[in-house]
Amino acid sequence: MSRFEYLTKHIVSSIGFRLTLLLAGGLALYLIVAGFSISALLQQKQGLKELSGLHYERALTAAELSRDAEVIAAQTFENILSTNRSVTQEGALNQDLVDLYHYVRNQLTATNEIEQGYIDEIDRWQKPYFKSLDKLALRMEEERRFAEQEQALLLKLIQTNKQIQTSLSHQQESLSYTIDTQDLLAAQNIINTCLIALKSEKNGQLHQLQQQANQILSNQLMGQPKLQRKLSLLVQETFDLRKPLTLSHRATLSSAREARLYAQRLTTSSYNYFQSLKSTAHKAARNYEQAVQHALILVAFFSILFLISIFLTVMFIRRRLVDRLDHLSDIMSAHVAGDPKAIPTQGDDEISVIGQAFEVFVDARNHAEQRLNQAQTDTQQANNQLRRLNRQLLILSETDPLTETANRRYFDQRLQDNWQIALNLQQPLALIMCDIDQFKSYNDHYGHQAGDICLKQIAKTLTQVVKDVPDSLLGRYGGEKFIILTPDSTEEQAAGIAEKLRLAIIDMQLKHEGSEYQVVTLSLGVSSTIPSNEKTLDRLIQQADNALYKAKGYGRNRTAKATLLSLF
Repeated sequence: MSRFEYLTKHIVSSIGFRLTLLLAGGLALYLIVAGFSISALLQQKQGLKELSGLHYERALTAAELSRDAEVIAAQTFENILSTNRSVTQEGALNQDLVDLYHYVRNQLTATNEIEQGYIDEIDRWQKPYFKSLDKLALRMEEERRFAEQEQALLLKLIQTNKQIQTSLSHQQESLSYTIDTQDLLAAQNIINTCLIALKSEKNGQLHQLQQQANQILSNQLMGQPKLQRKLSLLVQETFDLRKPLTLSHRATLSSAREARLYAQRLTTSSYNYFQSLKSTAHKAARNYEQAVQHALILVAFFSILFLISIFLTVMFIRRRLVDRLDHLSDIMSAHVAGDPKAIPTQGDDEISVIGQAFEVFVDARNHAEQRLNQAQTDTQQANNQLRRLNRQLLILSETDPLTETANRRYFDQRLQDNWQIALNLQQPLALIMCDIDQFKSYNDHYGHQAGDICLKQIAKTLTQVVKDVPDSLLGRYGGEKFIILTPDSTEEQAAGIAEKLRLAIIDMQLKHEGSEYQVVTLSLGVSSTIPSNEKTLDRLIQQADNALYKAKGYGRNRTAKATLLSLF
């Protein structure tokens, strides 16, 4: 068989060729039928042209004007509502949209006094509308400049805060540092007050924050004039910026409401004009409807002949195309539902090719599903491992690795939270500071490994006693020092807990030849207070520490209370 014969046979056997042949015959018949109705339709051409060109085109122009006005308003308020509008947007008004609006407006025409009245109303509102948008743009530019100043001030505050934190670290490492820890903490409190003020929106709150900052400057930093001057400038700059920024934001919102009001009036006027033109177009359309119906009757009569040819085409399509496609569709649906069936691939026409392609797709999908299931399994395993690691990381971040008690950072966080709770509820808050007596001598005599074992054993015993105290927390304060938080406890109650701790350590009978008691003992200091705005958490810790060293001064292995140490 020659190539020409092969191609001819292939083309003739294809569904597309036979369907095209039938449709071409039907189309030829339809052209003959349509010729009889063309003359009638030509009579309506001029009238329909006038209808679409005059009435509908003007109505669409009016609708476009209304849409453009609404788009300008929507785009303007989208800029206002944008999170970064004060930095990223150059203005509230898009000039391209304004130019497009004026271009469409210039295309509006009126054919009677009513339409001219609507156009005059549009012109009356568009001028104050765009003027209000220009005013809004100026307000937004002003707010952007304030935001840039606020950002610069925020960076300055963060830099100063880092310097203070660095000074605090040096203070802990060096006893000869020039600035007292209390002064540094007061300075950090001022920085935090300024940071809060930058986010405040209420004038009353701003006034209170400013008074608080000035009070700290005048009462707690008198001994540091250089630091006082620097922080005083930051405080003044913060409150001098925040107040006009708040006023600018309110002015922007006021301008936005004004622009929105004019936008509503302008779009309402445009829409009313559109409705008028729409009504006129509908009337014109009804006038031509009857004329078109006569042409349709003629077309319907001759279309009967066309339907006969279509019937023959449909029978062919139904037998050779639709039934086979339905069968192939059922097979595909069964595969999708998870009930695979044999895919029909016999034949050399287009539907057979579709079946063959679908078979390839099914095979590829099955392979992909297998790989996906494996990937999901691997992902689930990785997620489980990640959750385990996260739990371990959380424990490590909150626990002292040697004693398995709360580390200093986690204890300070819990202590700060309980201080705030006690302040709100006006309940007492107590601390127990304890230190292993003559632990350096223990390390020197038994070795540091034995010292670590001793710390672990003592921490375990302290934990067993403290767990019976509700909401308490045991933490390693540093070296051989431990600290216990006991919420809602008076000094007497805390002293009782401290005595239980001291006796529990004695009962362990850990040998200590360097101690006058020949066993490991604890000295404990107790302090308690009801928090108030005049008291500080650092002072509570200091009094517990002072009481601890008082206990050591009395001969160790005892508990001392801070009552006689002028707490707060």
